[in-house]
Amino acid sequence: MVATLEISAGLLGSGSGAPSTTPALRISVLGPLTIRRGNVELRANDLGGPKPRQVLEILLLNLGSAVSKTRIMDLLWGGNHPAVALPTLESYVSVLRRNLQPGSGRTGPLRTVTGGYAIDRSLVELDLDRFDSLTKQASHAAPAAALALLSEALELGSAPLLGDELLPAWAEEERALHTARVALARVQAAECALAVGEAGKAVAWGLAATNEDPLNERGWNALILGLERNGQDNEALRAFERCRRIMDAELGCTPSPALKQAQARLLERTAAPAIAPRTSAAVRQVRDVHAVAAPMAGMETAVADRLRILIVDDHTVFSDLLAGALDREPDLRSLGAAKSVESAVTMFRELRPDVVIMDLHLADGSGLHAAERILSEAPQTRVVMLTGNPSQEALREAARMGICGFLPKDGALGVILDALRHACPGNMIVHPSLVARMGIAPEPAA
Repeated sequence: MVATLEISAGLLGSGSGAPSTTPALRISVLGPLTIRRGNVELRANDLGGPKPRQVLEILLLNLGSAVSKTRIMDLLWGGNHPAVALPTLESYVSVLRRNLQPGSGRTGPLRTVTGGYAIDRSLVELDLDRFDSLTKQASHAAPAAALALLSEALELGSAPLLGDELLPAWAEEERALHTARVALARVQAAECALAVGEAGKAVAWGLAATNEDPLNERGWNALILGLERNGQDNEALRAFERCRRIMDAELGCTPSPALKQAQARLLERTAAPAIAPRTSAAVRQVRDVHAVAAPMAGMETAVADRLRILIVDDHTVFSDLLAGALDREPDLRSLGAAKSVESAVTMFRELRPDVVIMDLHLADGSGLHAAERILSEAPQTRVVMLTGNPSQEALREAARMGICGFLPKDGALGVILDALRHACPGNMIVHPSLVARMGIAPEPAA
């Protein structure tokens, strides 16, 4: 807030967050500035110009406290006020009084105090003041009551502060402070919703908090727990992966222990029981059953456990789309997505997937380098590479490592999914379209 002079609470209201008598003015600063005086509605352009309007806004942001004339002049003119600044400011106040409180003189809401001006809290109903009062009450209330208070506050507070006041730097600073208060209220609402068993509301508020600030770890925690308690385990895993990617990219750190514990629970719960060993014979059995009796396709997961797949690709949209496609398949499951060589190796060590599907070209190096490190630790891991322009040298290197396949990244989704199901170490398959792009003639039939 701008610097203020504290003055008598008896003069300017009790500070309770609501006027003690019928207000002379009802003012909204959340969104566009609007003022109601009885049945008359005033807009920003009814206040005598931009500067008088800004004087009013500065005083409203310090409702119940005085702001010195010097401070107001500094804010209005950016610290370089003209020689006639003081009489000019006094003329602005006179204009405001004529428009806001005609006939009231100095007894209306805009008061003159020693060295400055103030808005009498008891004569003004301000939406920002109501927002602050509700959030303060919520901080001392039980979860159910706090959730109701915070929900009401967020209905008021979600619009941008002084939404149509674009120019002054002080307005931007105040707007940023209010945005932070709203973000905190969203997280608190999500946490209260979790406490009273309202998982859907926790998801909504957690999502709003993380959309506004992707580094809000409390928001991620509430979102992921809400999804988990709402039975949306796959969505919760995808939310964890988005959180992990953002934390890694922006802060160079990993999610909190609480989030990692949630991920472990989700992975354990979504993993299907392994009824039969995952061998090539079992896979062939599933394929044969599917071909002979289509109505029994839903039994595939009961015959062979779901393949756990790690995606490695630095294109987030592609990774998210592929993860969604995997999770819609009864026998496949996405464990998350890495974006770089280093994060691929780290996530592989943490998650131990069955299959890794990896872009050949990553932001910090070649997917082949990541594959080599993974296969050196776990030679039986199935690795499938995606690319648009492989070289013969890359293919030879991949075959030497034991990579299972090379597929076009722009190819059909069904081809990719089938390749993941049937990938086999030591038997690298190269899609015909990639062979054609390299100009390699197919071997003649025997």
